[in-house]
Amino acid sequence: MDKEQLDAFYAESARLRDVAKREFVERTHGWHFQLAPEADQWAESHADGDHWSAGGSTMVERADAAGMIRKPEPGRISSAYSHRDMRTEETTHTGFGFWPAAAEALIVHAGRAIPLDALEPPPARGDGAAVLATLRLVVESFATVQPVSGPPGAARP
Repeated sequence: MDKEQLDAFYAESARLRDVAKREFVERTHGWHFQLAPEADQWAESHADGDHWSAGGSTMVERADAAGMIRKPEPGRISSAYSHRDMRTEETTHTGFGFWPAAAEALIVHAGRAIPLDALEPPPARGDGAAVLATLRLVVESFATVQPVSGPPGAARP
């Protein structure tokens, strides 16, 4: 990247940060996330089979797409950030984000990341309680939230 392109990139990044902050503050609904009443039944039905083969993040995305996580407005929940061990640089936690459908730049990050072992498949197939516990962890991680923006030109999920 030459200096002109780099300056344009930084300018657009700053603009998107400002837009995301504005979009966050403009929403007066509060950032409340909760499980749907039927989440326990959904968890039981998804505790078997290969639904966990891609990991807990995929299970969370499936639960969200099925309406098992109630969000403050239409949008999508997905893995958004991670924490790494300082020495090994291995990922230790996954943090989730919420992409509101009616936002230009806003991504709402959960205030707490979840340890990877809590997102692992349950040790016994058919353990709906473990699936439900994972979904609860994700919802609880959104008890506090912060606005962020994606990189310029990034596609919104």
